Amino acid sequence: MCGIAGLYHFDPAAQADESLLRRMTDLLAHRGPDDAGLYRSGPVGLGHRRLSIIDLSAAGHQPMSSADGNVWITYNGECYNHERFIGELESRGHRFRSSSDTETLLCLYQQYGPEFLTKLDGMFALAIWDAPRRRLLLARDRLGIKPLFYYHDRDHVVFASELKSLLADRSVPSDLSDVALADFLHLMSIPDPETIFRGVRKLLPGHYLLVEGGRVREERYWDVPMAEPARAIGLEAASHEFEAVFQRAVTSHLLADVPVGAFLSGGVDSSAVVAMAAPSSAKPMMTFASTFRGLTDFDESPFARQVATLYGTEHHEFDLSPHLVEALPRIAWHADEPFAISSALPLYFLAQLARQHVKVVLTGDGGDELFAGYTWRHMELGSHAGSGRWWRLARRLLGGLMGRRGATGSLVDGARGAHDEGYVRSFCCYQDEELDGLLTADAGEHVRRAWAGNITQRYYERFTEADQLRRKLYTDLKSTLVSEMLTKVDRMTMASGLEARVPFLDHHLVEWAFEIPSAHKMTDRDGKLLVKKAMERHLPAELVHRPKHGFNVPMPVWMRGELRQFVEDSLAEDTVRRRGIFRPDQVTRLVQRHLGGRIDASNKILVLLMIELWFERFVDRRADLYPVTA
Repeated sequence: MCGIAGLYHFDPAAQADESLLRRMTDLLAHRGPDDAGLYRSGPVGLGHRRLSIIDLSAAGHQPMSSADGNVWITYNGECYNHERFIGELESRGHRFRSSSDTETLLCLYQQYGPEFLTKLDGMFALAIWDAPRRRLLLARDRLGIKPLFYYHDRDHVVFASELKSLLADRSVPSDLSDVALADFLHLMSIPDPETIFRGVRKLLPGHYLLVEGGRVREERYWDVPMAEPARAIGLEAASHEFEAVFQRAVTSHLLADVPVGAFLSGGVDSSAVVAMAAPSSAKPMMTFASTFRGLTDFDESPFARQVATLYGTEHHEFDLSPHLVEALPRIAWHADEPFAISSALPLYFLAQLARQHVKVVLTGDGGDELFAGYTWRHMELGSHAGSGRWWRLARRLLGGLMGRRGATGSLVDGARGAHDEGYVRSFCCYQDEELDGLLTADAGEHVRRAWAGNITQRYYERFTEADQLRRKLYTDLKSTLVSEMLTKVDRMTMASGLEARVPFLDHHLVEWAFEIPSAHKMTDRDGKLLVKKAMERHLPAELVHRPKHGFNVPMPVWMRGELRQFVEDSLAEDTVRRRGIFRPDQVTRLVQRHLGGRIDASNKILVLLMIELWFERFVDRRADLYPVTA
């Protein structure tokens, strides 16, 4: 795993600024502490920070050139099937100087052009400069496991693994995006392709960006297969198929020239990964878990220990509680954008612990989005016709209580069809009517307009002919999986130079999962039926079938304890007033009601806290990111 950065001027006579390129690359040093490299040639510049995983020698140095020096690549990720192409490529005249997957990708591009992306199994973000064609290619893996930000204007394109690296370029705008702000307040993260800065984009998963002939165009090369109806297959047979496909995925993700460990929460997904991976390890696999000692409602470590004992892993635990205040500003720094997913806290410290022992870990992320683990979301409206009646009634009552405020443009009136809008509402942090009272008049108007066409809703409405659960899982996979879970895993692990791999998001497994009938995933408020059925053959039944816990943290307790003063200071009325987004008195009221124990508003307060910490680091102090000039 690595960090990449670069820039390209449309004017062939222009020169890539070396000081800017070096600064952009240095800002990614945490992602690649093992090596650094730059390539500059006229208007193009590529930068790289290396975390050595495959071929640890100097032969894997990046940016890497083709044998003839005409094509250059900077690449972040792992290609798990790269070895299968070497014989074919050698027969076509390619000669390899390393055993690095980077060189395989470079040769595949030379052989097939952008179509080579469809051949890859893995996670990646990459940039390829094709000098003879004057072509810059940016690409991102199918599921969005690895990030890639970019900005372009009439003069140039600039790109990087993290937004902070782009901000070293003074020409990148710092105007807040209304769409991103609306997304964050509702969802606690910002779905792709938006970023918090207007005009800056995340390259969408399964897409590539081609810069050629003065034009910039984004193309899709993969999507979740939703067009075909579900296969006719029974639950027992499907569980055996899952086991085989999942085993192949996990085994492929063990490819490395360094030890591979695993995060183990004690839940079904991470336990399933360990169950498939540990028997293949020559030495006892290392596993890592967070604990919350004294908070039994949140502490799953006993279940993690049970799995670790069963599979003979070398198990390590980290107690998070004493380290909170110092972590939140660091998390804001590594997240790059406002990001209020509380499970980033334990993951940030767990990654530090794991990095003391390994360079690579497997995680259980993605299982919930593929196999319906979020039952409280997926059962919100049910999966049958007419199940939205409760929501239509609630909306009529709410409209009466709020006076509907149609003339003033209440956020409540911005919602669309009752059945469809209910799904997105079911996992929003702030509901529209809450934001009516919290936002200033100007900010409220901008947020109201931006949220009306939010991308999460558009994903849900894309395949109206599919059954409800399939539509919801597609929406999850395209939106919150990427903006919440994968963003959290990438930033919090790479903050410590640790590579995280997600076997559940092997694209072969994803495609298989969307062929399976929804009835094999969830019924009667019980989720992940298929996974549990398969894992009964590998894990204790009491662990497989215990209620889902999730990677929850005791944020309500912490905000009334260790974080109390930090929250009150960060959200003081003068500070809130200066930002011009929220009404200071309403923020104070919300905070005090939570601190007084009258309500649990911890997630809502975390949203406000993290946007303030983001402002302090990336708006108030953006100049700190610029290159130092003589």
